[in-house]
Amino acid sequence: MNEIDFNGDIYNDDRMFVLYVCKCTVDIGEEVISTTIYHEDDPENHKWCVVTYRNVTRYPPSRVDHFDSEREAVDYMKKVEPDVPLISLDGRSPHNPLPYDQFIKWKERNNFKEYDYKKMYTPGGTNPTETITSIKKIPSVKMDIKNT
Repeated sequence: MNEIDFNGDIYNDDRMFVLYVCKCTVDIGEEVISTTIYHEDDPENHKWCVVTYRNVTRYPPSRVDHFDSEREAVDYMKKVEPDVPLISLDGRSPHNPLPYDQFIKWKERNNFKEYDYKKMYTPGGTNPTETITSIKKIPSVKMDIKNT
């Protein structure tokens, strides 16, 4: 690994986040959205998502974006991933992000590793899943209050 100490956290490499495309199901409640990520056996009614993990030990999830197709998820990842903040840029995104194919070559040249769910689970388990719960954003409502 290319571990880097930045602001008190040990990052796996120069990237502050790594992205991961996977199958999921989404349960939208009144106040929360629960996304269950399937690393192996997925249900028939699955959707796709891109999970953004902080690139530190244990890879805590930072956000999850949902898509109806794998193509949409991959296209989103290709658009967003080259813009990930870098430690070498003091935690800022590049001003001129590389095109995706050059970004992939940059990662390979630097021997950067991608998120590997198998390293997050105890060996011998079956059908590893993750559930990410986020608070549902409530649209703001403009109120016009008049005194009478």
